[in-house]
Amino acid sequence: MIEYVIKSTVSITALYLLYFLLLRNIKTFRFNRFYLLFAVIFSLTIPFIQIATDFNLAASQNIQDYSTSINSINIQGTIEKEQSNNTLNLPNILLTVYILISTILLMRFVFNLYKIIKTIKNSKVVTDTVPQIILSIDKTLPYSFLNYIIVNKTEFESDKIDDSLISHEQAHCRQYHSIDIILIELIKIIFWFNPIIWILKKEIQLNHEYLADNKVLETQNLKSYQDILLNLVFRNNSTYLASNFNYSLTKKRLIMMTKNNSSMKSMVRKITIVPLVLILAVSLTFSQEKLSKENLKNFDKEWWYPIIVKHKIEPQIFNNFENVFEMGSSNSIENRIVTLTDALFIIRQNNDYLILKSPLAYHDLDKNTISADIGVMETFKYNSEDTSPIAITSITEFIFEVHKDERIQIFKAAELKSQVITKE
Repeated sequence: MIEYVIKSTVSITALYLLYFLLLRNIKTFRFNRFYLLFAVIFSLTIPFIQIATDFNLAASQNIQDYSTSINSINIQGTIEKEQSNNTLNLPNILLTVYILISTILLMRFVFNLYKIIKTIKNSKVVTDTVPQIILSIDKTLPYSFLNYIIVNKTEFESDKIDDSLISHEQAHCRQYHSIDIILIELIKIIFWFNPIIWILKKEIQLNHEYLADNKVLETQNLKSYQDILLNLVFRNNSTYLASNFNYSLTKKRLIMMTKNNSSMKSMVRKITIVPLVLILAVSLTFSQEKLSKENLKNFDKEWWYPIIVKHKIEPQIFNNFENVFEMGSSNSIENRIVTLTDALFIIRQNNDYLILKSPLAYHDLDKNTISADIGVMETFKYNSEDTSPIAITSITEFIFEVHKDERIQIFKAAELKSQVITKE
């Protein structure tokens, strides 16, 4: 999870900086719209993408995330024990805060969506227009949501709403800007902790205003349209989720209307973006695989390394002890007891080695015992390239001790079924 957050944050920050430096102040509004949406979606998906290499040992990126020796795991266990006492379980506190804030944002989203739907449902509809105009009794400036334009009923019927304002909102509707806003709001609910998401939402909304203004100016005089906007600066409309006039950004809109960018300059900047994005994508996807490979090379002298190569085992979060290699999809320590989910143990035993698999297993570091409710243990010969076991043992409710002289002693097993495999 931490790696995902880091990689997605690096990606979205880099893409935003490219936008800020190359695209933000030029009139490539349609391109900018899709670039901003691409930046968000790309950054949230790129951490899941890995480019395959010719490395013959598949390795998880999590291989570097955990202790790899008896000394380091003892230290880690002590640290985690102290943290659990001193910080009242910090991960749980952070998770609680995350869920609380996400819930508040979700409730806010749903409430504002409900307000708009209620307004549309309870108001008079002008059916001879496309998009439809909703006459609301609320005192509000014109704003749009999906295929509806909401205006104040009294002002509309008294013909006090300028046609250019209606045209502006029609542009929002016909270009489906509400879809962009709903998408970024849902993403913000999940990734609210990333400030770039909030910044990109504002940039998307501002670009929507540029697009709508540009559409209006195809038929409207620039000076008269600017005068209309200036007359509305001190009137407020705070309808959330809806496309509307954001008056804190009116100055930027007015400046953008008067800009004249050369087509060559705009084209060069758009073309420049493409290789930079490709470089970012390649660096993020290859860096993870490279890191895993480099970390595995650090363990090529360990006794268990040839075994995982032989069996093509993909290391996850692992611990390396004198006679025991263990790993799992989750790996935690409390009171010097290691808990492993989807556990896999490799245990050295004289001329043989054992591979023990269990859905959930525990390793007591003080007693040097391994226990689980259920497990399957396979025995292999060290000096054989054969990946087929010479014996398979199924165990239920077991505890066994791993001795330093490379032997194990099972001193509890509710049920033990062993099958010796004879090979011709």
